[in-house]
Amino acid sequence: MGGHVVLVLQNPQMHEQLIHDLASEGCCALCFRSAEEAVHYLRQPGCPASVAVFNVTMRRQSDSSALLELANLRPELQVLLATQDLKDVREGSSLLDLTLGGRPVFQSLDKPLNHPESGAILRSALKSAVSVANAAFLEESSLLGNTHLPYSEEFLRRVGMADVPVLLSGETGVGKEVMARRLRFYSRRYDKPFLKLNCAALPSELAESELFGCAKGAFTGATADRQGRFETAQGGTILLDEIGDMDLRLQTKLLQVLQDGEIQPLGSNRTIKVNVRVMAATHRDLTRAIQEGAFREDLYYRLNVVKLVIPPLRERREEILPLAELLLLRHLPHGQRAPVMSEDLKRFFTTYRWPGNVRELENVMRRFLVYQDADLIMQELLAADTDQRQQIASAKVADFPEASPEGMVTADKVDSLDRLAEASRNAEMELIREALEAKRWNRRQAAAALQIEYKAFLYKMQKYGIVASKGKRGEISA
Repeated sequence: MGGHVVLVLQNPQMHEQLIHDLASEGCCALCFRSAEEAVHYLRQPGCPASVAVFNVTMRRQSDSSALLELANLRPELQVLLATQDLKDVREGSSLLDLTLGGRPVFQSLDKPLNHPESGAILRSALKSAVSVANAAFLEESSLLGNTHLPYSEEFLRRVGMADVPVLLSGETGVGKEVMARRLRFYSRRYDKPFLKLNCAALPSELAESELFGCAKGAFTGATADRQGRFETAQGGTILLDEIGDMDLRLQTKLLQVLQDGEIQPLGSNRTIKVNVRVMAATHRDLTRAIQEGAFREDLYYRLNVVKLVIPPLRERREEILPLAELLLLRHLPHGQRAPVMSEDLKRFFTTYRWPGNVRELENVMRRFLVYQDADLIMQELLAADTDQRQQIASAKVADFPEASPEGMVTADKVDSLDRLAEASRNAEMELIREALEAKRWNRRQAAAALQIEYKAFLYKMQKYGIVASKGKRGEISA
């Protein structure tokens, strides 16, 4: 069955059998004692829970308000209520009467949670949630594209079924997590938990407790024993995102887990056997990190059983427009008509560098839904690209070594300055060409997009020898 469920229980001891049965069926159950704590967890970005069961007294207005907010934030979450004390504070009506998209927002459990009928309803909700998650995966995986990936679908199926560690490499935003989910979908663990930890987002001490769990009193705030991601993902898959930013001490503990298949919670002497497939993702060059002493070589070879490199979006230009259309429809509000992408905007998209890859493209399409103005989108992207290139050039100048105390400039420094000047000229020339292509070689519009005076723009075109081809001149005159 699989899936993640949040159980809000006043007396967890009364439901130990249910929790044990869910675990034996491959389901990850997390228990909370209050609705406030559970809602706080469920609101976190990336929360894997698909079903939540509230079996506590909820008479406070804040509890009802929190549930309503949660329903708006996560409409896909299935919420089961085993209490009759819920009223909508705004309307005074029962929350059980609320609907969203034609379906009830909350579902009532008429029998106690440990009753077989309630258990059957819970399992049905989990099974439905897994089906919805798989459908969402199939839609999301299309965002990765297939045309220019250096791997066939059959190869990815074999990697998914192999049940070995996988190292995913690629620039930020190319879709490494989507690839990890695709491999998990092809594996025998597809119906088991899939958990992710961003190694760059947490301090070392917190990341250790998140991965391996902690014992009560292990540190300030550890008021109870807590499961870590490895224990929670038992039988499933864990993705260690930005593995290149993991602390060296934590790398040592991770290596021991990969070698022995055991974890030791923070502040505890007990060891726990775990059966979890590990995938790791990074945008860094780990071989260079090894040379710099920032990454363990033995851990690298443990993780690098299979390495998949995902190309940046600029190397998959034929996929840009189909992805843009898909992302546009993905974020289109229900009942709203999608704005039409002009030919200028399409042309611009296929020539733009997309430094943020698919993630940047998704954000741009969301802005396009708001602006519905192609010219404004192109101006913003050109301005941002210009700023970024200028910052890179400034950083190179700042890193350039100062002249010797005697004021001598060596031949090597002159050569470096020449290369820097040439790179700056090439970058400016490329920007001008991109602006002209985006504006169909309308020089005034291109100058405005780059926020350059028209005369200065013409001078730069003449300086770099940029002229429109005969075909382009024919299009312009037409």
